[in-house]
Amino acid sequence: MSLFPLIAGCGLVLVVAYVAYGRLVMRWLGVDQTRRTPAVELNDGNDFCPAPMGMVLGGHFTAIAAAGPIVGPILAGLAFGWVPAMLWIILGAIFVGAVHDSGALMASIRHKAGSITQVVKTHMSRTAYLVFLLFIWLSLIYVIIAFADLTASSFAKLSSFNVTIAGQPQTITLSGGAVVIGAFAYLALSLALGLLLKYTKLHWAVGLVVSVVLLGVVIWLSPMMAGSLASGWPGVFGFLDTTNDKGLNRHWDLVLIGYCFIASIVPMWLLLQPRGLIGATFLYATLLFGMAGCVVGFFTGDPLLKVNLDRMFTGELAGTSTALLFPFLFITIACGACSGFHSVVASGTTSKQIRSERDVKPVAFGAMLLEAMVAIFALSCVMVLATGSVKTPSPDAIFAQGIGQFMNTLGIDLRFAILFGLLAFSSFIFDTLDVCTRLGRYVLQELLGIPGIAAGTLATLLTLAYPAYYLWASEPGAWRTFWIVFGTSNQLLAALTLVGVAVWLGRTGRPTWFVIAPAALMLMTTTTALVLNLRGFLAKYSELVQAQQNAWPMVSNIVIAVVLLALAAVVVVDALRVGWGIKNARPIRA
Repeated sequence: MSLFPLIAGCGLVLVVAYVAYGRLVMRWLGVDQTRRTPAVELNDGNDFCPAPMGMVLGGHFTAIAAAGPIVGPILAGLAFGWVPAMLWIILGAIFVGAVHDSGALMASIRHKAGSITQVVKTHMSRTAYLVFLLFIWLSLIYVIIAFADLTASSFAKLSSFNVTIAGQPQTITLSGGAVVIGAFAYLALSLALGLLLKYTKLHWAVGLVVSVVLLGVVIWLSPMMAGSLASGWPGVFGFLDTTNDKGLNRHWDLVLIGYCFIASIVPMWLLLQPRGLIGATFLYATLLFGMAGCVVGFFTGDPLLKVNLDRMFTGELAGTSTALLFPFLFITIACGACSGFHSVVASGTTSKQIRSERDVKPVAFGAMLLEAMVAIFALSCVMVLATGSVKTPSPDAIFAQGIGQFMNTLGIDLRFAILFGLLAFSSFIFDTLDVCTRLGRYVLQELLGIPGIAAGTLATLLTLAYPAYYLWASEPGAWRTFWIVFGTSNQLLAALTLVGVAVWLGRTGRPTWFVIAPAALMLMTTTTALVLNLRGFLAKYSELVQAQQNAWPMVSNIVIAVVLLALAAVVVVDALRVGWGIKNARPIRA
């Protein structure tokens, strides 16, 4: 079947949902554009920085739409087929993800831009508050591990693509060094843009256009630059040559951890906000190229990915013994349908930049639906590829070639288009890594009660210590077996966030059913997945012990699974207790 009617139909459904259901959700949340936001009242030029809606939307969008809405749909599409994957993306984004993101952002704004944990602290018990803090911190560590290893893999490998140019089959080979050059140019241009916007009168739109044009030039030249530097100065730039396995994956893991440390402690105006503008351009371009490519190229889906009843109930996913459609579809497509990480971004950084409550709808509800479209295009990248067209069928390579084919139908050079896709993929992850580390710092400082710059540096080091050790001790490509654990913890965080938002709404006398229903769904899927994962971890642990192999990673996963279940149980029980008391209490104003 043709992809265009399918993708256009998905886009139309999301637009209608934004206009109609989005309006209802804003009303139920009590959005009031006449109220002053914390970003305006507490503007300090560092953490609290009111910004135009477009800039906040760009930063928020790039922070939440990282590798998740690309990797998850690709893995789920390969495992279960595109029909259940697409249905969950659309319905989940509208009725779960968008409600979750909007509720978290509004709750944070009404609590002086405090984290979602502050909402729990205000309306539930101190025990639930501390447990929620610990749960979020553990979930953020999982995000850092999964995404850092994904980026390191794209930097350290040689990607080969079987393509057809002018009717002739050819192989395009791209070194990870070219992606490295593009990624570092992306960060350098973000820093330059931040400095110019801070200390000159340059309009942000002008700076953005110049930055994007310069970045496009670097992408075009990056394969030649990587080859020239690696061959001309091998002692200095040898890491740009990925034609042979040189053990670069672990080294890039640690470099990225170092980047996270630096990027998470610098002022938001220097890196986070300008990088959000440039990164958002990548995302918007991906959506536009995908739609335009579908119109011009009139792509059809790969017959192998059409409805396959055998794979609609069980599939193959790394890290699981039996990948049942329920619950593993719902946690494999974490970002793109619903993600607990979004609540941490919304209440950690985005709420400190919102100038008016009317911006909640485009920034939270709208960005979630835009992320759903990114997920749809990621899924369509799988659908348009012929079997064997990607020699290394990893999510970044599949996404790059799919987007490359869409762009190529518009007359764009295929090599440049594929490289654009690879760089877009890595830039999405960059945007999440440093935001995630910054949020981990906030949460740990709040948990330990240690404010200040020195304490923030210590909290950042503690947040990154376990990811650094895990990535160094694990085999390259650890993200593959880690993804299911990451998705489970991420979705469970979303469920607990919805529980917290429901308690806040209940105490203020507002409707809660539209929040409680998705919370119940996510609690059911994630707890089931955790139990199944725990059973698989225990079986794998026994195998490793009998084979006298290193069983430490399995011990770590077993402990984390048990801890997550216990922490979730504490929060849910306390929410039920508070909810029972709300029935006869007078509503509060918040």
